[in-house]
Formats: sequence, C-alpha cells, structure tokens
Amino acid sequence: MNIVISDDEQLAREALSIILLEICPDLHIYEARNGRELIEVVERIQPEAAFVDIRMPGKSGLEAIEEAAPLAPGTQWIIVTGFADFQYAKEALRLRAIEYLLKPVDIQDIRVLLTKIQQTAFLQINEKNKLFESDMLSLFHGLIRNWEEGETETKQSSRIRCQIIYMDSWYSETEKSAAIKLFFNAIRTLMLGHYHKDLELATLILPNGDWAVVGRYTSSQGAEQLNEIFSSHSELVQRVEEPGLAFTLVVSDECDTYTSLLDEVTKLHRNSHFRCSLGISHSWTKKDLSEAESHPIISQQCHTLIKAVEEYHKGHYVGYMDTIEQFIKIYLAHSDSLIEITPAFSRFLNCSINAPLMAPAEEEDWLQSLKRVGENLLDKKIRQIDNKTDLVTKTIAYIENHYSGDITLGRVAEQFTVTPNHLSSLFHKRTGTTFMQYVTKLRMLKAKELLSDPTIQVQQAAEQVGYFSSRHFTKLFKEFFECYPSEYKKQIQMKE
Repeated sequence: MNIVISDDEQLAREALSIILLEICPDLHIYEARNGRELIEVVERIQPEAAFVDIRMPGKSGLEAIEEAAPLAPGTQWIIVTGFADFQYAKEALRLRAIEYLLKPVDIQDIRVLLTKIQQTAFLQINEKNKLFESDMLSLFHGLIRNWEEGETETKQSSRIRCQIIYMDSWYSETEKSAAIKLFFNAIRTLMLGHYHKDLELATLILPNGDWAVVGRYTSSQGAEQLNEIFSSHSELVQRVEEPGLAFTLVVSDECDTYTSLLDEVTKLHRNSHFRCSLGISHSWTKKDLSEAESHPIISQQCHTLIKAVEEYHKGHYVGYMDTIEQFIKIYLAHSDSLIEITPAFSRFLNCSINAPLMAPAEEEDWLQSLKRVGENLLDKKIRQIDNKTDLVTKTIAYIENHYSGDITLGRVAEQFTVTPNHLSSLFHKRTGTTFMQYVTKLRMLKAKELLSDPTIQVQQAAEQVGYFSSRHFTKLFKEFFECYPSEYKKQIQMKE
C-alpha cells in the first residue's frame, strides 16, 4: 500500500514514517515537502492515503488537497496539524478528509486509522473488480456490440490478459459440480492475496461453460500481481489433479483493447484441443499452442480425441465409435511420429472417459480398450431427454425468481449440482440463446416496465433488476432499446 506524507518539517515526516512502518512494515512511504510536491507525487503514484499538514509554504495543505483530489479519486486524505482550528476542521470535512489528527499523533490512533484505510482501499478495489467483471460478461456473451465508449474510458496505458480454465473429467455431473466449487473457492482465495489498485480482476464463465480469469493492469506492479496470480493457479492445477479430474490452463498474450482480447480468446479456444498432446494439468501459452499447431497430424488427432470425448459424454455410441475408429486408423498409419505424445493422449483419455492408462509395450491393448469403453455405453442408462428438458425448465423458473439478484451460470449450475458446461449446452440447445443473454433480456424487459412508472428513477430500476452499476445498466438498456433509460422516461412522459 502506498502512503504519502506531506509536511514542510523533515522531523515531522520522519517521525510519522517511523510510526507507520512500525505498525505496517510493508507500506511504501513517499514524502512531499510542500503542496506543489504533494500534487505531483499524488498524481504520479495514486496512493491509497495521504497524511497532509495544513500550513506549508506556497500552497497550503488544504489547497493542495483540493487540487490533487480529482487527480487521484481513490486517495484517502488525512489532515495532520498542530492547530485545533474549527475553520480548518470545517474545510477538511468539505474536502472529504477521513480524519483530522493533532500533533503529536498517537500511535494507537494511527493503528486504528491504518486499518480503516486498508479496509476502504479493499472495498474500492472490490468495487472496481465488480464493474470490470460486468464489462467482461457483456463482452464475452455478446451483450454489447459497440465497445467504442468502453475503449475510450479505458486508460491508454492499460493492458489485459486472460487465463482460460478447461476441466476434463469422467466424474458424474454431481461430482464434477462439487469439484468445481472447491477448485474455484481455492482460486478466489489465492486471488485475494494479490488485490492491487492497479489491477482489475474478473472471474467469469464463458458462453460454452468454460471458466476464465481476466486481469487488466495499468502499471508494472499490477502486471506483476497478475503474473503471480496466474503462476499460483498453475501450481494449483497440478496439486488438485486426480485420476478422473484435471484442470488445464491456457494463457493469452497481452492485449490493449476489449475487442483485441475477444479475438485473442477466440483464437486460444480454437486451439485448446492441443492440451491432449501437450498435457493436462499444466498451464500453456499462446506460443505453446502455436508451436503445436505446426504439426498437422497431431492437430488432427487432438481434434478427433476432443470430438470422441464429447460424443461419449452425450451418450452417442455410434458417434463415439466412428470417431475412435478414425483416431486409431490415423494413429496406426503415423505411429512413429505420434509415439512420443501417446502418453499425453492416454492420460487425457483416462481422465476424460476413464480409459485405462497405456503401459509400455501395450499399445495394441490400449487401442482396443478405447473401443471397449464405447461398447460400455450400450450398457449404461443414458439420461433421458425428459430429464434434460426438466433441468432447463427448472433453470428458467429459477431465473424468473432470482433475476434481481447476483445470478450467474455458475451459481445456477451449483444449485442443480451440474457443471456450467453441461447446463450451458442444454440451455442453448433448448432455448436457442445463451444463459447470460436470456437473463439480460429478461432484466431489460423488466427494467422497461419499471421505468414506465414516473416515480421510479433510473438507479432504482437498475438495482431492482440486478445491476449495482447504473453505468453498465445504461449501456445494456441502450443496446436493447436503442435509447438511454432517461430518454425512454422522457418519451413516456411526453405520451402521457
């Protein structure tokens, strides 16, 4: 956490710095000798808090705060002075200073104040993360087509990176749902330790049901925190691997706009099948995927395995057997070039459909076992279409009853003990739209109904349909109805 101490007396700056570092050794302390230096330092480092003396040469502390506050909206201001002047205190309140301390400061007062500063800074970061997550959901689910306004609002220096999380497992839907809950609780816990004012974070589910962690940073410190988060996730996926469960990470390059991020993620997802040959329970970069793409036979085999797994989980016996036959035919024709990555293929299949791992010198047995896995499909009771329809019906009813809350595909999937991938696939097949598009359309229709009431304000309507940010709500409303909420209210008033 960055703290600025502004005082024209060196001893006063040193004394306060010693107290602060004694309480919290991890603080980064910056000093300013006058009001002009305070403004420069605050604009440059955007500190969480600034301790400011009132009487300084040139600009007073109060004058400097008034000029610096718009340059650093997140900075918390603390007045430190030797004068118990009511007029000073009144002016400090007008400038929204959070505390007015008299010299000499008491260490216990500083201790309590630092806790308050840290809590407020955390809440500010959390609020920014929520807004960023809303933007990312709208971006990836196609809820807003024109991002020019959002791009303009994004700082020129900001950069964005994404980590896509793929799960491969032969577990039941209930078991996979429980595993996902544990995994993402661990993910979020790891992320809490890396919150930073120069880093916005979003954890969301993509339209196909896969998870993603997105980070946007505006400084090298923010970039470093995001790198540490991604590294900790890489270590986590190796720790949680089980014989029938694996999470694999794919990390994007640096992007400078929302639209370039969307293109980047689309490309990464297109090549995500290479986890079959590179290895599951690892973290792979765009460069890793590009290098794997240069081998056509490997690429074809990876595509084939992904399709075989999808057919298996759908319970399509014929589709699975046809696909596996294609895989075996190509494998036998190019076994020399595929032998090195066969263990990776085997590990992926064992995790995805419970096919036995291949032991050395048992290649033929392994290929035959893949056929036997398909034969077992005929003996399984595949979930009936009525049950799938019932799940979608229950999901729609749940949306109708909870649209005003913080409703996500992940929460609904957890409610019905299925995976987001499974629910996403069924929902899209039944309704012809994605889960988030359905929820957003319902919310916008409800909002339009609410705004027809002249006593309902835009912010109230936004909150009643589940949006804490009126800015984000306004963007979505305009996307759906081609006018702003305020314009719609005016139209209603004119009609009346």
